[in-house]
Amino acid sequence: MSTIAADGNSKRMFIKGAPEKLLDQCSSYRQLGQAEPQPMSSAFAAELKARVDSLAAEGLRCLALAEVPTAGKLSELTRENKGKLLGSISHHDYSGYEVDATFIGIVCIKDPARAEVAPAIADCHTAGIRVIMITGDSRHTAIAVAREVNIIEGHQDEKDCCFTGTEFAAMDDRQRKAALGEEGGRVFSRVEPKHKRELVKCLIEMGEVVAMTGDGVNDAPALKQAHIGVAMGISGTEVAKFASDMVLADDNFATIVKAVEEGRSIYSNMKAFIRYLISSNIGEVLSIFFTAMLGIPEGFSSV
Repeated sequence: MSTIAADGNSKRMFIKGAPEKLLDQCSSYRQLGQAEPQPMSSAFAAELKARVDSLAAEGLRCLALAEVPTAGKLSELTRENKGKLLGSISHHDYSGYEVDATFIGIVCIKDPARAEVAPAIADCHTAGIRVIMITGDSRHTAIAVAREVNIIEGHQDEKDCCFTGTEFAAMDDRQRKAALGEEGGRVFSRVEPKHKRELVKCLIEMGEVVAMTGDGVNDAPALKQAHIGVAMGISGTEVAKFASDMVLADDNFATIVKAVEEGRSIYSNMKAFIRYLISSNIGEVLSIFFTAMLGIPEGFSSV
């Protein structure tokens, strides 16, 4: 994501995004205590990426910040040509604008899981419900959080149960079903909206009953396609709520587990009640059935 800031007659473009992507767009970096930016070497960039990976492995969400002092191509932006210039920027050519950037730093955000999530996921495992994490965060962050809440169990190999959205998109149908199999993927990181929709589609084709949770506009296609779309009532957008079948009033995953538990209890009680009615009234049912099948004999009359 980019932002233009005007400072007198000069313009600067500020950029934030995934560290592994943004660092490739930087040709220099700004160090504390130094007025002028320093050239970005490949060795220093690799060191930064390794540092980001170590922070992400602690469960931190990492966001890189950079600036283009002259705003690059966007330096031509004026009120007169704003619509034309911005309209020419598509999803595929951002890299042409975000070039020769100066790396500023990394922002790390800790978004801890709620205390009740891990027990709720354990209940899901006991009930035969598979929980799959789909996130836009980095692979290392996703794995750290998934292990914290036991979506990935201790004996599982990360290579077999964690994929990026790009890796999933490159797979054929057989590989996708293998990745989503019983011992397959549990975590999907750096996922785009189209990847979420493909994941839901693949699970449905495998015969699974799919419940999808989400809160953003980009989640709406996947929420609509799933058997049960679950939107967040507090943080969710109106688009996500409209596309969903159910809205959580408290944005709590444990509430979904409680709802499944209650639903299964109601279903079990209904089956038991129907079995009771059939077994206790089997004589009456058979009498009516045979009477309807054989008909009433001629000359028979009842008093």
